[in-house]
Amino acid sequence: MAEINPILVKELRSRMRGARAFVLITIYLVVLSGVTLLLYSALASSSGDDINAGRLVGKSLFLTVAAVALVEVCLITPSLTAGALAGERERQSYDLLISSLLTPWQIVWGKLASALAFAFLLILAVVPIMSLAFLFGGVSLAEMLIALVGLVVTATTYATLGLTWSAIMRGSLGATSFSIGSVLIWLLGHPFLIVIFLLLFTRDGSADLFESNGFIYASRLFLSTHPFIALGLTETALTAGGTPWVEVLPLTSSGRSITIPSAWLMYVAFSLVATVVMLMICVRAVQPVQPAVASHSTETVKH
Repeated sequence: MAEINPILVKELRSRMRGARAFVLITIYLVVLSGVTLLLYSALASSSGDDINAGRLVGKSLFLTVAAVALVEVCLITPSLTAGALAGERERQSYDLLISSLLTPWQIVWGKLASALAFAFLLILAVVPIMSLAFLFGGVSLAEMLIALVGLVVTATTYATLGLTWSAIMRGSLGATSFSIGSVLIWLLGHPFLIVIFLLLFTRDGSADLFESNGFIYASRLFLSTHPFIALGLTETALTAGGTPWVEVLPLTSSGRSITIPSAWLMYVAFSLVATVVMLMICVRAVQPVQPAVASHSTETVKH
C-alpha cells in the first residue's frame, strides 16, 4: 500500500482544524445564495404570466451562479497556496522541509493537493445551488457539466499560480499580492487587449484577414485562454443548438464555414499546459541548492 504524502496529511489537518475553513465556506455560500435569491426575486416579479418565464429564470439562475462561483474561485484559490512555501520561509522551517527525505515533487504536490482539496470542496458546495436551475428548465446536463469542469480546471490552474509565486517570493504577503495581481491583470487585461486590437485593425478591407483560417484558429485560441470568455462562447454555441465538442463558424464573405474545437476544450488544454509548466517551475525552485564551493575552497587551501 502506497504511503500517503505526509505534507498532504499535515496541510489538510491544519487547514480543516479551527473555524477559518468553515467561515470561508459559509461566506462563499452566503454570497452565492444571496445573489441567487435577489436574481430570482427580480425575475419572478418581472416575468408575469409569460409561458417561457420558467426557462428564462432557470437559464438566468444558472449563468449567474456559475459566473459568481467562477469569480470567487479565481480570487480564492490563489490565496490558498500563496503562503504555502513562503510561509515556511517566514516560520524558518523551509530549510528543514527541503532537507527532509521528501523529494521536491512530494513537497510541491502535498502543498498543492491540500489546497485543491479545499477548493474542490467549495466547488462541490456550489452544485446544489446551481442545480436549482433544473427545477425551472432551460439548462441541459452538458451545460452543467461543462461549467463544473471549468470551475475545477480554473481552480487547479490558479492554485498552481499561487504556489509558483509562493516558491519564488520570500514572504507570504508578497506572494499573495503577486498571485491576486496576476489573476486580476489577466482577467481584466485580456479583454482590454481584444478591444485595442479591434480598434486598430477593424477597418475596410480587413475581412479577408478576419476570415482566414490561421487568424480564426489563433484568435479563438487566444480568446479561449480566458475562463469567462471561453465558457461564455461555449454557452452561446450550446444555446444556439451546437454540440459540446466542436463549433461551426460561418464565414459571410466566402459563404463557407469552418469547424473548430469548442472553446471550453481549448481552455482546458491551455490550462493543463500552463499548470504543468508552473509545476516544473515550482519543483525547480524547491530543489535544494548543491554546495559548489567546498571543492574550490579545498583547492585554494592546498595552493
